[in-house]
Amino acid sequence: MGYQFKVGKNHEIPLPDDICDQLDVKINDILICEVDANKSSISMKKHSNQALSDDEVVSSGNLTRVIYYDLEQEDIAD
Repeated sequence: MGYQFKVGKNHEIPLPDDICDQLDVKINDILICEVDANKSSISMKKHSNQALSDDEVVSSGNLTRVIYYDLEQEDIAD
């Protein structure tokens, strides 16, 4: 299963609600991000430890926390 999304100017990756539902991804989930061998795509999967602090997520280098990001608000600011 694969999806294509355009990375935003602030390096955000949009995850529409229907895709999140299919993948059982929720706000505050921690995901492992890995660059694929061809370097033109990123794979993501849920991290086994969802109890990491924000500092632990940031220091890991390849983890991210799913946050709410209002893309419509960004369009207004442009």
